[in-house]
Amino acid sequence: MNTATVVADTIGLIGFVVVMVLSLSIKSASPLITRPVRIVFALAMAIYVLVGASNVLEHTGITPVFDPFEDYLELLFMPAIAWVATTVSLNHQIDVRQQLVHAMSAQNDLLLSIVDTVPGGVVVLDPAGGISFANQGAERILGLRSDTQGTIHLTPSWVLRDPVTGSVMTLRDIANLGEIVRRPYLAEWPDRQSTALTLSATAMASSDGSLGGSVVAFEDVSSR
Repeated sequence: MNTATVVADTIGLIGFVVVMVLSLSIKSASPLITRPVRIVFALAMAIYVLVGASNVLEHTGITPVFDPFEDYLELLFMPAIAWVATTVSLNHQIDVRQQLVHAMSAQNDLLLSIVDTVPGGVVVLDPAGGISFANQGAERILGLRSDTQGTIHLTPSWVLRDPVTGSVMTLRDIANLGEIVRRPYLAEWPDRQSTALTLSATAMASSDGSLGGSVVAFEDVSSR
């Protein structure tokens, strides 16, 4: 019997037992280390617990009966550890993406809150002249409303008239200006009432470089 070998086997056996027990009994504070990860890792440690126990029994001269099974057990160790490492890595990527989504959502909520505090109206128009976003000021000034599906409508309908040339411009015309525009307009309602507006429009580009609509700001200047 080689005493040094037996001592080394015993220390290794005790170490794997401790790691296995700790991995099962201590819940990690990290969201990356889930319960399945801890269980599979503990099973991987259990493999070397069995291998260590077999070595102790063999090297102390008690019995070598378990020695033929050691190689088969050790074949399961690397796949288990590889699964644990892969799962932790995937969990990390998911956690990072969730943090990014939460950060973007918080930033979006902040921007919406800022836009809603603006007394004037801000709308985002698609190339067809549809309203994809409107702040509270735009809803108030332009008489906008949203249906149950979130589509924004003009209620009642109105047109924009150039007070100098008398030409009429629709939201679709504004969406396809393709340039920065700042000019006064009159919003004419079906009851022939009008609201004096200062309009500022900035064109947006789509992913392919074509015109993707406009961001439009309105300010009611009727009282000026």
